[in-house]
Amino acid sequence: MAQRLTEPKLREWIRRLTPRLINVSAAICRDRDRAQEIVQEAFIKLWQRPPEAGEAAYASWLRRVTTNLSINAVKRTPRPGTLPACEQDPSLHTAQRPEADCEHAEMLQRVRAAMEQLDEPKRAILVLRAYEQLSYEEIAEHLGVPLGTVMSRLNRARRALLEALQRDACQADGEPMVFQLHRYRLA
Repeated sequence: MAQRLTEPKLREWIRRLTPRLINVSAAICRDRDRAQEIVQEAFIKLWQRPPEAGEAAYASWLRRVTTNLSINAVKRTPRPGTLPACEQDPSLHTAQRPEADCEHAEMLQRVRAAMEQLDEPKRAILVLRAYEQLSYEEIAEHLGVPLGTVMSRLNRARRALLEALQRDACQADGEPMVFQLHRYRLA
């Protein structure tokens, strides 16, 4: 039987994991307020019945519960919203000339808009890989599917994202823009 959490330990886990879990949930359900509620629900589940594997499994268990709760919430009552703001991530900023910064911000906005067009499972797997930077093996464990399934789902999700980018992005002269998706993996 799993050992019960103490309040100080729970507070520590909440402090450490809440921001990342909210970002994962917000990327899936497109609503930051809703994401906060979902993460709170995940921590309640942790408090009531922690995983059998103990503290070592809390982070992955909470990520899995948050992902599943987010997908289920969207399926119950789909609502439009926005993805988390990528501009807040300092790793995405570079000290380039202003034109390059503007171009980069524009590309991130296009990627964000294309992500909005994807269905929740595709968006979720892209978020787990690109934003959470989970390995294929970690995603497979997180979703409870074989490694090959993760690889094929990621491939389909990336293709769908690329198609959405190419469909929506046209240069001023009407020519389609060519996106190099690997340049925007963190978007």
